[in-house]
Amino acid sequence: MSDDSSDAPRDAPRDAPRDAPRDLAGEHEHEIALIDSCHAFPCDFPLSVIARNEDEVVAAVLAAVTDEARRLAAHDRQPSAGGKYVSHRLQVRVGSAAEAHALRARLRAIDGVKTVL
Repeated sequence: MSDDSSDAPRDAPRDAPRDAPRDLAGEHEHEIALIDSCHAFPCDFPLSVIARNEDEVVAAVLAAVTDEARRLAAHDRQPSAGGKYVSHRLQVRVGSAAEAHALRARLRAIDGVKTVL
């Protein structure tokens, strides 16, 4: 019986340090390439944002998607059952995969946003 007490993921290389720096530039390039392969730009880019259901957070989400003269093509809000959170389903006109990626990052940085899909 082998000693498998390590809590490292099974598919992770055993010699890779847990705190090794990640190649963020490479990750961003990969994410942009994935976005680009799934959409024909310019397009109305779909976003789902789960956030706290507070006026300031809603205003920040809307400000982020409409800055830089972007057009908000659609916006649907669905509050959670308890009302603490709200799901924003958005269609935002963007010109490139890089712009869509940057918009996702900007939304994730808003205090009160829980996730961006």
